[in-house]
Amino acid sequence: MALIKVLEIETVGLKQKFFKSPWLFSNQIIHKSDNELNNDKVSLVQIKGTKKVGVYCKNSLISIRFLPDSLFEKIENGFIKKDQFIDVIFNHLVNLKKAKSKFNFTNKEAFRLSHGDNDGLPAIAIDDYQSVLVLQSSSQAGEYILPYVIDALKQIDERSIFERSTGQIRKLENLPERTRWIREPLNKDQNFEINCLFSSLNMTFFLNKAQKTGLFLDQRNNLTYLANIIKNYNINSCLDICSYAGSWSSIAANSGVENLTLIDQDSWALNLAKRNILANAKGNTTIETLHGDMFEHMQGLIKNEKKFDLIIADPPAFAKSKKHIHEAKRAYSRMAKLASKLLSENGLLIVCSCSRNIKDSEFLESVSLGLEEGNWVFIHKGEQSPCHTHLAHPDSSEYLKCYFLNNRVL
Repeated sequence: MALIKVLEIETVGLKQKFFKSPWLFSNQIIHKSDNELNNDKVSLVQIKGTKKVGVYCKNSLISIRFLPDSLFEKIENGFIKKDQFIDVIFNHLVNLKKAKSKFNFTNKEAFRLSHGDNDGLPAIAIDDYQSVLVLQSSSQAGEYILPYVIDALKQIDERSIFERSTGQIRKLENLPERTRWIREPLNKDQNFEINCLFSSLNMTFFLNKAQKTGLFLDQRNNLTYLANIIKNYNINSCLDICSYAGSWSSIAANSGVENLTLIDQDSWALNLAKRNILANAKGNTTIETLHGDMFEHMQGLIKNEKKFDLIIADPPAFAKSKKHIHEAKRAYSRMAKLASKLLSENGLLIVCSCSRNIKDSEFLESVSLGLEEGNWVFIHKGEQSPCHTHLAHPDSSEYLKCYFLNNRVL
């Protein structure tokens, strides 16, 4: 019978209320000695005097990431049986899916099943694309529970499972990138192409070339909002900056906008975006693609006196860590400045940030400082999709910033 050791660990003067957070930092606990841990300095732990159980990573700033509270009942004499650990994760995933079924899109559209720590599965993101589950481990804690999560997922249904554990966040913990089939499709002729419904769009992406876990499902509410208001504006042209798979432009094309310009550093992504736009377009759509640096191309468009009725600027995170905050704020200001120069009178500008290290107020200030003179009006403040769980207390779980602005001329 396989057993997993659970160490008891003490906190440093914390009261119970602090455990509403999904984690504890290095300075909030009394660390265990190396000889009690495995080679990666990782272990399951129980917080002394509480029912809180988590993954302890001694070498990480976030030292403890909490697991489902139901694990506590399975601990006997400092151990938990492996099959019971898997059962807890299985039941947790089933309950997560049931909870998220209350969002009316999850039964027919792609959605996030597990949003990592905020959903009780430390550093494990799982996206459900109907035909395939795509998971990502983003830290040493995620690596520790990953085998058990995989075993639990395999028990839920027979769908294929793909892992895309990539990105800058893994590099911070010296973890290698990893992409692989965990459970291959039943149809052996199926390649990496995935087709799904997302925000009422028919979208395609490729597992072997995707960013993160595939599509940016966190933008769902904001895409839906654009679809609801776009016909209220006189929009004939659209500039999509950092277009990736073309979700924003696909909304525009689906609403009848015929002239679209895309900017992205990845030529492969531009071709993918064109495919998605044409699959959703209603009209005679013309697509121009610009491959390369967003700032250089925006300056080139300004030089050529181009104007657009709708501009979306949805770049990758500018602040990869807190030491990059000042640099990122300058970049957001520059982005807003160039975009505002390209926007036509009464045009609609959408600016986004997925930088977890940038506060909403900092992003808004940076954008405001960059805007050209004009009568700028805030139309809407966007949000991450509810399937990307946002905990009901101040923390870093609200990472996505999205503002709809109008250069209003009366």
